[in-house]
Amino acid sequence: MLIMKKILLVTGLLLILTTLNAQGLYFGPQIGFSQTSYIEKNDWDGTVKQSFKLGYQIGAAAELEIMSFLYVGAAVTFFQKGNKVVDEFGTSKLNMGCIDIPITLGYKVPIGNVSVFGNVGPYTCVALVGKSVYHSDMMDETFEHEVEFDSETGYYKRFDSGLTFGGGVEFKQFQVKANYSLGFVDVSTSESVSMKNSVFNITGTYFLGRNF
Repeated sequence: MLIMKKILLVTGLLLILTTLNAQGLYFGPQIGFSQTSYIEKNDWDGTVKQSFKLGYQIGAAAELEIMSFLYVGAAVTFFQKGNKVVDEFGTSKLNMGCIDIPITLGYKVPIGNVSVFGNVGPYTCVALVGKSVYHSDMMDETFEHEVEFDSETGYYKRFDSGLTFGGGVEFKQFQVKANYSLGFVDVSTSESVSMKNSVFNITGTYFLGRNF
């Protein structure tokens, strides 16, 4: 309930801001796809080799122009995260549904009719739902269970934060960017395992009312 209140609060703030007609403030829908994994280490094998898990994201983004070349960007998106680990015994997959909120400072350089830009800033992530799937090659069986966050029997923490950075190109209302995000929080509740989010994503945004 507390998590939903926080999400509704953030969403409400964005809706209020969309009613403002401040010069240089633009909003629009954002969609994209991602490759996610964890930087995982344990006390037995050291670093665990993982494959990237493909996912999607959908939400809304905003930009506030501070100067002609400097802006502050923010977004609220539903984000698919997780990982995939394959070994000699089978394949395990973790699927997470999260609300991701990055806030970045960006620098733009106009080149003809387009602008290129770079951005960097912190992000916060709240996991809402999760499912773990393991397929045993030896038994030829698949096991599934819902993830319980922050519980005594759960394996994962609900909250994550870290740093995101990247860049892209834009033309009038359209913007395409690629970002890499590195989590600073150990999202594993196990004392013998360390897991930090590692995410590469590409997004497209259409800013309503912007035409330059």
